[in-house]
Amino acid sequence: MMIGIIHTLLLRLWCRVRKILARIGLAFPDEEVYLLDRNPKEAARLNSQHNFLVDLIGGRPVHPVIPTENLTAVADVATGTGIWLSSLITAPKAYPANRLYLHGFDISSTQFPLSKDITPSHELHLSVHDARDRFPPEHRGRYDLVHLRLLVGALKEVDYPRTMRNIYELLKPGGYLQWDDCDTTAFSTAESSPDPFISCLQETIASAAVNLGLCPMAPMLIEKLANNIGFEDVSRQSYNTIDKPYLHDAARTWLVQVLRSLLPKSMLGTGEATEESVAVERTEKLVGKLQRHCQNVVPVVNLHVVIGKKPISS
Repeated sequence: MMIGIIHTLLLRLWCRVRKILARIGLAFPDEEVYLLDRNPKEAARLNSQHNFLVDLIGGRPVHPVIPTENLTAVADVATGTGIWLSSLITAPKAYPANRLYLHGFDISSTQFPLSKDITPSHELHLSVHDARDRFPPEHRGRYDLVHLRLLVGALKEVDYPRTMRNIYELLKPGGYLQWDDCDTTAFSTAESSPDPFISCLQETIASAAVNLGLCPMAPMLIEKLANNIGFEDVSRQSYNTIDKPYLHDAARTWLVQVLRSLLPKSMLGTGEATEESVAVERTEKLVGKLQRHCQNVVPVVNLHVVIGKKPISS
């Protein structure tokens, strides 16, 4: 009995320590896998890529399959800078006139631009929470829509099931899930035969994903879990830039920025480089070669959107 009580107290203390560390931007290596940085430069990249990713899936932050006329509460999990939620406020005539309650959650507050933003038209809050843990009771069953984007480089494969359960709990009956993500084929080029250089880059990313316990085929797993947990009308829709000439320049820029951010930690994860300075130097050489290569070929960016509806009877 006493051992059980001590264990419970230590577990609660550990959870509190994790939350405190998250608030100041720290995490233990075995607690979190995140292939990108958390600094002003990366925050700027996240904000700059937002419009590109939205245009890639049709031009609106909320997928057109999801009805928006009755939205009153929206959550964004792994919100980063909060740019996706902010776009709901600034999008002209895209969403209903009713006052929106918006809440962004992230494991770290490092990239938060603010703590809250309250006006007559909306109420926006940002708070620290690890999506692998259950959300506080006051958030369960509260939201009409829960959105997630690009957790493929941040979430271990073994953590997807419990994360999906926690997301499901956030939704009201009849609420919607929208999860935008990619797999290890997220980038390529439209060429008659695969270029060895592009294949090598893809292999580096894929190897790092496996070595770090990430999920190389995240969108398919997300779709499977959404079905298993009880979402209705689950679909996975795929988008790419091949047939969108107006996005080709933006795709080139996105590819360079993402690989510049992603490759150093990928190389360290695979053991290809043992020092960060070496990884950064190799990355810059590869990125330069990529820029030259993409001048004469069509860059391809792939993004998948998984959508599901929580049953009204749940």
